[in-house]
Amino acid sequence: MTPRVLVLVVLSIGLIGSADFFGGIASKRSSPFTVAALSQWVGVPVITVVALLEGGAMIARDAQLGLLAGVGSALGVVVMYRGFSVASVGVVAPIASTVGAMLPIVVGLATGERPSALVATGLVFGVASVLLVGYVRGQARLSIRGVAHGIVAGSGFAAMVVIYAATSEASGLTAAVSGRISAATLATLAMVAVGAPRRVSRTAVKPAVLSGVFAGVGMGFFVSASQVGELVVVGVAVAMFPVVTVILAALFLDERLVRSQWAGVALAASAVAMISVG
Repeated sequence: MTPRVLVLVVLSIGLIGSADFFGGIASKRSSPFTVAALSQWVGVPVITVVALLEGGAMIARDAQLGLLAGVGSALGVVVMYRGFSVASVGVVAPIASTVGAMLPIVVGLATGERPSALVATGLVFGVASVLLVGYVRGQARLSIRGVAHGIVAGSGFAAMVVIYAATSEASGLTAAVSGRISAATLATLAMVAVGAPRRVSRTAVKPAVLSGVFAGVGMGFFVSASQVGELVVVGVAVAMFPVVTVILAALFLDERLVRSQWAGVALAASAVAMISVG
């Protein structure tokens, strides 16, 4: 992995993982569907400004691909939130993250990408870290609905990764802007469809806005990484977002990590090191 791709991947993991942390706080104080819609719309002007600073040509094809990627992103978020309401978070989240990583890896290998042995080991460590961090024995009850929601949500995230990777570096973050608009629109439609409140509670506004800001900037780094990096590497970046979220929860919300979760954090750090060296 080149130093540029490494920096882009690490920044995207940190920022989007932080966005999920603040989004989780907001979702405990207000409807998660309303929080998702608000944070997505907050991200629109943020990613637009980042895109203007980045530069790049306005390529219609990439803008259209961005709209499709936004559909995958919205599908992943909405189905994952729905899964949280009918099944265990400890089942839905790690399955969604793992599927979101594995499908881009499969596509990357099918299209000729061949990571070195060290990078391949790092990829395995990265996926394993998500399972260890997200699944806590005794707190997550396996169910068919939970597994199904996790697979569908992960497929949406995987589609987003693959589609963004198909955009050209020359277009800059054009796809990221159209993708965020698409995702925000669909998240709003989902909010209306389930009859969620049109406004978040007062105590949820700040974390929801912070979630949108972090996600907007982080998505800019992520799309740039997907344009120049290998799918097998960028796909694992998607899976590792929850690792940052769990670490922040332990630091600022006094949520204690069990041994398996600490092992997952250690594996995540090892995965990043192996991928960067390889």
